[in-house]
Order: sequence, then C-alpha cells, then structure tokens
Amino acid sequence: MTITEIQPRIEARDGVAVTVYTKSECWGCGKTKDLLDKAGVTYTEVDMETDQAAFAYVTETLGYRQAPTVVVSAPDGEKHWSGLQPHNIRKHITHRDETALEAAS
Repeated sequence: MTITEIQPRIEARDGVAVTVYTKSECWGCGKTKDLLDKAGVTYTEVDMETDQAAFAYVTETLGYRQAPTVVVSAPDGEKHWSGLQPHNIRKHITHRDETALEAAS
C-alpha cells in the first residue's frame, strides 16, 4: 500500500491522525512504535524504503533525513519531527488523550 492509497483512508483518532514513516532495521522506529503501542495510540505506518512517494514527502517536503518521521495531523494544525523523540510523542499525541479525559471528568 502506498501513501497515495493510505492518505484518504487515514481516520483521525479523537481528532488526531498519526503517521509514522519508517525504514527497516531502524532502532528509533521500533522504539517510537513501542511507545505509541504502549500508549494505545492508533497510527499508520508507512515504509519509506518501499514507497517512493513517502520517501519524497519526508525528504523533500518535510526536509528530514532521519527515520522515523512522525506526522501528527490535528484540528489545530500539523506537527512533525524526525528521530526518536518521546517528549514530542507525549506533547503532541498522548497528552491530548490525557487532556480530553480530564475535561470529560
């Protein structure tokens, strides 16, 4: 499946869609996915080694040269970063769930 095929199918989870662009044998990619999995975050994984459009998007459009690249699309805009960054996962993804739960209580 290519990014072109996935993009229309990405559904926001609690108003947030998370895409993780990865490559094989990438330690940071595995750790990023582990953190998202442990937090119960639904995300779409796109392999940049097999998807040339995804590779071009990450390297040319976003300007990154390191995997993973995480793109968070939310009602308040898009955030993205490259590399293993647990603080950004908390700030832009898991913190949203905590804030929503607090507001609902």
